[in-house]
Amino acid sequence: MKNVIIYVIAVFCALTMTLSLSAQNNDNASDSLAFVNASWKIAELDNGAQAMYAQVNMFNSVQSISVVKYPAKKFKSEILHRPGDTAGTPSGIGGETGAQFAMNAGYFHVKERIPSVYFRVGKEVLGHTDPTELYRVDGIVGFKDAKGRKMVIRHCHDTLAYESASKDMKSVMASGPLLVLEGDIVVPVLMGDKADGDNVAAMEAEAKQGSKIRTHYTSAQFYDRRHPRTAVGTDDSGNIYLVVIDGRFKGQADGATIFETAFICHLLGMTDAINLDGGGSSALWTKETGVISHPRDNRKFDHEGERTVPNLIVVY
Repeated sequence: MKNVIIYVIAVFCALTMTLSLSAQNNDNASDSLAFVNASWKIAELDNGAQAMYAQVNMFNSVQSISVVKYPAKKFKSEILHRPGDTAGTPSGIGGETGAQFAMNAGYFHVKERIPSVYFRVGKEVLGHTDPTELYRVDGIVGFKDAKGRKMVIRHCHDTLAYESASKDMKSVMASGPLLVLEGDIVVPVLMGDKADGDNVAAMEAEAKQGSKIRTHYTSAQFYDRRHPRTAVGTDDSGNIYLVVIDGRFKGQADGATIFETAFICHLLGMTDAINLDGGGSSALWTKETGVISHPRDNRKFDHEGERTVPNLIVVY
């Protein structure tokens, strides 16, 4: 990480105050306070944006958390569609498009590199939600305006309701699970063993074909086990948050469950948040710092292991 990042003992006073209030109101106060008191590395970016990183001892684990927080009205944001051979890494696509920040976005079919969820830009529908995604896809995220300054996150579990639920959006993507809505965490602490038959069958079929990348999980495997996670959301002050939680590096970045991901988003001050594609796809980049997170695909705890993905959140 470039030396533009400043080492600090704690997050800025405003963030600390917000998180301290959260700690007082949450049963797991020790995790909240650990988050507040962590040694955050913070980079001040243009137009009031911040890049933040910390390793935090919480949830009886080590959480490696990267965040970009930026005032939506001062930037242009979009969900970028780059299918097939046009796919790329967040750093590669970010640099190519002249972006300020870039992060992986939605679920996709690994071999074809096309969305496996509903995806619309303008009037053009670019993807449809596969039935095997319904155990986790229960919401939509999009922008009401062409410049991507008005992000909206909504509940929508019915695939036939996408059009009506997003009729006021210029661009929209289905994802999930929803993590935080109107300030409240909306996922259970434990999902339990609610295996989806279609997903189990899909995993078995991929294993027989020699696939090395698991693209389907049972509900319990996905929700309750720790994995790298990606999330996006907003707060009541007009900020958008891009969040990556590293995982699968025992003792350095243990990864988070879905509830733990929601908890972290809540502590950051997000009032609405939704989970995006995680695992080896999780990566967060800024023009000033380079890749902040520790992508998993090269199996090294460094900043080099980005995966090629067909859709990204890109900010200019």
